[in-house]
Amino acid sequence: MKAQFSSLCAAASLFALHAFAGDEVEKKIWTLLDDPKAVYVSLDTPSFMSLGWDLPDGGKTVTDLALAAPGGAFDPRLLDKVPASVLGYKADWIVERYRHYNLDWDITGLRLTSNDPEAKKYPWLVIMNGGAANVYEFYVDLKNRPGWGQFLAQKLNVMIVTIPGNFKYGGWDEPIKSELRQPAYLLDKTLSLEEYEVRNCLLTNVNVMKGLKQLLMKNTTGDLLLIGHSTSGEMAMLANNDPELRARTKGRYLGWGSGGPARLDQVREAREGVSSSEDAGRRPSYGSTSAPATPRERTPLHKLSRRDAAGYARGYSRFLNPLYEPGDSTYQIAEKWIKAEGRRRAQFKQQIQSIEHGGDSSLKGWIEVSIETLLAKSGNPWGVNMEEVSADLFSTHYTRMDGYEQMVWTVGHYDRNHWVPEDPMKAVEVFFANEYRKKNPNAKVRLMVWDPLMTHYGHVELPKQLAAATYSVVRWFK
Repeated sequence: MKAQFSSLCAAASLFALHAFAGDEVEKKIWTLLDDPKAVYVSLDTPSFMSLGWDLPDGGKTVTDLALAAPGGAFDPRLLDKVPASVLGYKADWIVERYRHYNLDWDITGLRLTSNDPEAKKYPWLVIMNGGAANVYEFYVDLKNRPGWGQFLAQKLNVMIVTIPGNFKYGGWDEPIKSELRQPAYLLDKTLSLEEYEVRNCLLTNVNVMKGLKQLLMKNTTGDLLLIGHSTSGEMAMLANNDPELRARTKGRYLGWGSGGPARLDQVREAREGVSSSEDAGRRPSYGSTSAPATPRERTPLHKLSRRDAAGYARGYSRFLNPLYEPGDSTYQIAEKWIKAEGRRRAQFKQQIQSIEHGGDSSLKGWIEVSIETLLAKSGNPWGVNMEEVSADLFSTHYTRMDGYEQMVWTVGHYDRNHWVPEDPMKAVEVFFANEYRKKNPNAKVRLMVWDPLMTHYGHVELPKQLAAATYSVVRWFK
């Protein structure tokens, strides 16, 4: 009995010590963010690595669900039945069907309502996937252990959004390179290849934004803080164009490997005289299908860019990856990653997403001709109005940059998409932050670098620590 009591006391002391360390690091984060003169600030690795908290069940319930499902593609609807006391939050799987371009689309959200009563003081944290990813990436790691979203939901209300097409119940059976592996734009219906090809050209930012707004307006209340990872960084920026969403974001922005709106790519080239082909700090699209410069020779617009190990080895698969083993090369890590996530992760990206995100508006005519050709070939039984599509193209070139009060970009030290550790002032995030400072001279515009050698996928590399660091940033917002 005495030994048991001693063990309990030791555990309590360790918890108190850990909590105290977390408080001290949070104060350090706030002090860094309070500096109005710094172009960017960094949190040192020891401080970052000391952060984090545990889950009520250690994450076992969700891990067991994932391990029992082929390829880890467990059904998120099963989470609805798990008691909130077990998870630390109430999980609800939400599917919203909406209509755009005279077609129905499904967008999904995993809503995690925290048990912590303090969560009501803060905005809903909305996490949106970038290219090729979906809800699983932000909910479990590559070994099905607790992911970023699970840790965040212990302190905040969280909604993990998957853009249309990137989630499928049970995942994909088809090989990644197979043309039969197509997006699940409707979760309850398989479409013809002809329709998939047309839809692959129609997943514009305006289209996704319409579904995102419906999902958030119907299924959350109160303030919002949107994090669009990678390509979905455009969604958080576009929300500032919408009066109803802007009333709920209240001039606040939080980025994680998010970059800025595509309109700034050409602005940067004009200001700095740096072409996109020369720009080492410009966000590359690892794993995508490269295309010649001449539009007529490009990969057809309806063809999906498909992920592969070679692409991921160039900048995504590094030594904090959960699948890394001593002696592995970056290519070997990438091979393991592609194999492990071969079923539940989409592993493809619509070219229209990359083109709009990249900001190459000179391709607008080629896009229109590509879609018109497909519609003519099929007879357009869906009644897609090409004028409506044309008006939506490159919406990110018209993103409002004013009206912000607080903005924080966060980035991993080894995220080559967004950071240049050898010469930080060349990083795109520095340029973006400075441009927003010009447009919002009275706003608090900050750029925070997490110093561990995390890549663009730090949320699967160090999810526990990243969740606590992100929480501290959220608490910094007023």
